[in-house]
Amino acid sequence: MKKFWILIILVIAVVGCNNKTNVKKVDNTYSIKYNDDYYTIFMPYKEGVGNNYILNSNVVDFDMDTIEKELIQISTMKFSVDKYYYQEGQYLSKKDLSQLLSDDNLNDFEKEKIDGKNVKPTPIAGIVEKNFLNKSGNIKGISIGIVLNKYQSYDSNNNYVEMDTDRVIKIGKSAGETVVKYLRKNNELDNIPILVALYIEASPKSNIGGTYYYYGVTEDDDISYDSIEQKKYYMNNQNVKKMNLESYNNFRSFEEKIRNYDNNIYVSGLGNFQNDELERLEIVVTKNHYTYGALLYINQLLSDNSIKYFDDTKVIIKVKANNEIKSYIVKEKGQTSTDIFIY
Repeated sequence: MKKFWILIILVIAVVGCNNKTNVKKVDNTYSIKYNDDYYTIFMPYKEGVGNNYILNSNVVDFDMDTIEKELIQISTMKFSVDKYYYQEGQYLSKKDLSQLLSDDNLNDFEKEKIDGKNVKPTPIAGIVEKNFLNKSGNIKGISIGIVLNKYQSYDSNNNYVEMDTDRVIKIGKSAGETVVKYLRKNNELDNIPILVALYIEASPKSNIGGTYYYYGVTEDDDISYDSIEQKKYYMNNQNVKKMNLESYNNFRSFEEKIRNYDNNIYVSGLGNFQNDELERLEIVVTKNHYTYGALLYINQLLSDNSIKYFDDTKVIIKVKANNEIKSYIVKEKGQTSTDIFIY
């Protein structure tokens, strides 16, 4: 999997490790990185005019970071990083999005009974836009993320009922076509390829977050959608053991190596699976306190073992103490080195 990240940090110290790691001084940077591929941001940088407009939800905290990152990742399937420049969305303003998401438009649904509860559903929770330009700054592609919420609140205590997934997906596909037609009203976008991806939020009881399920590309108004075979699981989940025993055992071995050093360290891992293969792994390593020397050592230990156990996986590791990130490790897929950022 790929990762969108913004680093604005104060560097406390920079140290050298062996040739398997690179401990880096980090200044204020703004970059989009996808394994060995990069989108160049078109300059001057423009903020998106939609301002990440999302309908208020009483039942789900929106993971905008994931929604944006994974939409850009999906965009690489159509808009090559070698050919296009990246820009935040400039065609759907906050006013446009408010209109599209209103009860008179995409969320025009009558009250109904779901699981015996009276609900007026608002399944279209948000619309996210990304633009792709040529080197002259001309628009050459647009990606749209349709954020879907199938968990509908029915009272002031945030109790909810669940809409049928197939129905929500059907609603999302129709909404995608509506948004495309709305964009086509702008003559500048007549024949521009538009990618639409459907993101379904996770259950309010989940701490994993949602995921994209379908995407399609159109140069007119009709969209043919393909499924995106992505799954997210914590690595100690029995579903991982059934689906990919090797990845499950590798994570157990990785965790054992770290806890053998210090059994007061807590290790959690969230895996992104594509077609049942582990493509990206986000690990959080937590302890109450590290001395500076211990922090250096734990980074080296994590780095070496991420290379040993997850050769074909992109690995992101956050080392935390007292709810603060102390260091950040990145290992790209297939690489025998890591980058370590000391905060």
